[in-house]
Amino acid sequence: MPLSYDDLIEPAIIKQVSKSVAYCRCTRSKNLPFCDGSHAVTNIQPFVLELEQPETIAICRCWRSKDHPYCDGTHGRLVKPKERPPRNHG
Repeated sequence: MPLSYDDLIEPAIIKQVSKSVAYCRCTRSKNLPFCDGSHAVTNIQPFVLELEQPETIAICRCWRSKDHPYCDGTHGRLVKPKERPPRNHG
């Protein structure tokens, strides 16, 4: 099922339960924002985050953050695309 606009915009708030975790960058994972290995058919590798201690973080999903993979609030400045009228195939 394709992701909706809102799925791609709002950051994922993650309670980090381990010190190392891989985050999806290819958007193919069925377990976003975590990597599930779906990138194997692309040349995009996951972002592996190594932390000193587990912590809560916001992961960017709009892909416009200047501090990727961390959310920097950029999504709040994005405008939702307008609905396009259906094309007339007649």
